[in-house]
Order: sequence, then structure tokens, then C-alpha cells
Amino acid sequence: MKDFLALLLAYIITSGLYAQPGSGYQKEYHFLHSTNLVGDKNFYLLTVIDQTPAVQNLLAGDATLKSIFLRRLDLLKAHVADTCTWAASLVTDFRFTTTDSGDVASALHTLYQNNKAAFDQLIDHHLRPSGYYQRFVPLSNEDLLLHAWGQTVTGINYIIDQFGLGKKLRYPRIDSASYDVNGRYYRTALKDMFAYLSEATVSMSVFYHPSLAIALQLMDLNDRDEPARFEPMEKGENQAACREIPHTDWSRYKYATIVIPGQGPELTTTPISPINKMHCSIAAMRYKEGWAPFIIVSGGYCYPFRGPYCEAIEMKKFLIERFGIPAQAIIIDPHARHTTTNIRNADRLIIRYGIPITKPSVFITTRSQLTMAASDGFDRRNLHELGYLPYRDKQQLSIHDISFYPVMESLHMDPYDPLDP
Repeated sequence: MKDFLALLLAYIITSGLYAQPGSGYQKEYHFLHSTNLVGDKNFYLLTVIDQTPAVQNLLAGDATLKSIFLRRLDLLKAHVADTCTWAASLVTDFRFTTTDSGDVASALHTLYQNNKAAFDQLIDHHLRPSGYYQRFVPLSNEDLLLHAWGQTVTGINYIIDQFGLGKKLRYPRIDSASYDVNGRYYRTALKDMFAYLSEATVSMSVFYHPSLAIALQLMDLNDRDEPARFEPMEKGENQAACREIPHTDWSRYKYATIVIPGQGPELTTTPISPINKMHCSIAAMRYKEGWAPFIIVSGGYCYPFRGPYCEAIEMKKFLIERFGIPAQAIIIDPHARHTTTNIRNADRLIIRYGIPITKPSVFITTRSQLTMAASDGFDRRNLHELGYLPYRDKQQLSIHDISFYPVMESLHMDPYDPLDP
């Protein structure tokens, strides 16, 4: 993938064709949706293309892209009846190689240059205002498109590697495949998957459709639908808070929100861990002292592996039942899986729900985690894993509190975290 990105960068530099960079996230933007919310969150570029006939038809009609499509379509159909039974022999060729990605980038360049109006409509009306590609905002439209495609390649390959080939990637303790990919059960399931998907090939027409179908079905085989759980939150668990936000007198508060990170239990029989109870106790004190009008509880289905409890939901219950915190003062983020994404996802909710980003928020935790989060090492971890700091002006206030301001880059989707992109 690094080779592809280097190739892509060199290609962009040598092309010498730059348009005026456009705008980025717009709060009033309405997302497009397919029938697969996991796919929408991971591959919004593809969701938009599939609902933009003018662009989809251009991609379907390109000779280079059609060759890639037909090769993968034939392979998908062949695996229904062939003798391949091992994961590596079944799914590896649905990954995008450096050569494939370079061919696609070259085809996209030519198509864009010959059809700017159609592509600019897609980019300016969807990709930019969605916020999903916020880190690419300074780029020209062509460069944004190419970078969005490069990110799509990364995401599809990552899912196939993790859930198809069983590779232990960024966080294997909580994000790995649910089964032994070389075990008899999974091998049988994979063969059945190809038979199942063969019936859907009649609706496939664009070069990425076969690989996308494989990637999303692999996630489904492993019951990894976490990105779709509790959505749309603003019409469910967060509805009451969303109604309060527009009527909040922000001048009464020093902080916009109190953010509580999850710390999952080690036992499947324990809904909320002892450390999370302490997190909530500290946050409840701060809330009752009038620090902020809203508490964001952040944490998904992380520990133990494939455990039954969502950290954010259990923290919300605990705050209401133990401390009497009103439900309309609690905003859940049920998707974050790491301390880095606790803050990033809190930023996303703050920005998308219209909470002022000019007012700091406060990150509340216990001493051991705060020592880590306040350190320069945590900054380095964010830069390594996310590529940016999901906060600015981070300041330790006490052994339990860190203040920070949210940043717009946090809206950008992460292709290396398919369970919480």
C-alpha cells in the first residue's frame, strides 16, 4: 500500500493539473445510504458513486476498469464450483495489488479530465461536505478523488486481510476474525459465501463491486456489524440530547462536554468494569458542579473479545441509575475501540451535533489512563495511528482531567479501523 501511495503522489505531482481546492464539511449535508450501513461508513466514496448514475456509467464503460471487473466477476463465479477450499486461495485475488491500484488511478485521471463536470458534481456535493474526506480538503478535486480511491483500496484490503486471511492487524486482541479462518467450519462458510454472492452478480457492473461484496460479506460472516449498531443515534439513544443542544445557554459553562472513555471489563459476566465505574463517578461530580451541560460516554464492544456489553450503553445506564444524571444530558458514542478514538469520536459528535467547537471539552478518566493520555507518547500514538492529533491545546488540569478543543480532521474516516471507521 505504501508503494501505491508513493506512486499516486508521484503521479499527482507530475500531472501538473491542479484545480482550486474546494470547501469541506457542511453541517446541513444529508448522507446517502445504501442497504448496508457498514459499507456506507467504510466506503462512502463507493456509496456515492453507486447513487450517481452519470459517474457509475463512466466507470462501467471504461475499458481498463471493465477488464478488472470481468476478471474478478469470473473469479467469483468460478469459486462456486472449483476445488479451492482454503481462505488464501479463495479471497486473496480480490485484494487490490499495487498494479491494480495504479491502473485504476490512471483510468480515473483520464475519466476525470474528460468528464470534469460529472466528477466535480459528485465531489463538491458529496465527498467534500460529508466530512468523510476532511483531511483531503486542501487538495484539488482530482487529487481528492485519487486519494479517496487510495483510501478505499486500503480499507478493502484491510478487511480481506483481517477477516478473510486471518492476519493479526492493528488491534488483534479485540478486532480479529471470530473464527479460525483455516478451520473446517470457516472454509465451508467461505465456499457457501461465494455461492451466495454469485446470485448477486447480476446487479454488479463496476470494477470494485466484486471485491466490495467479498469484503462486506466477510465482515458479516464474523458478525462484525459494530459500525451500524445504534444508528441513527440522533433518532435513538441521542435523540433527547440532540433536542436540548440548540436550546443550551453555553455561556453558563466553562466546558462544552465532559468526555468519559471506556475501559472494558475483563469478564463476560460484568456489564461495567470497576474502572469505568470510577470514570463515571468522577464525571458525575463534574457534571453536578456545573462544568458542562452534556456528558459523552465513549466505548464500544471491545473487551473481552466478542463480549456482550457496549461500554457506552452501560456507562449511560450507570450514570442514570447511580447518580441520577438526566438521560437528555448524556450522549453515547458506542463505536470507539481505543483511547485515540474515544477523543476522535467525541469530536465527531460535537461537530455534527452543533456543539460549539470554540469552547473546550474536558476528558475525564482515572489516574493511570490520564497519565498516558497527557503524555507526549499519546500524541505520537495518535500521529502514528490516525495521522493527526484529534485535539488541540491539550492541557492537564488535575490527576483526572484534561481539557482540549476538537479538530475538524476528526471527521475523516479511517480505513485501518473497519469496525469504527
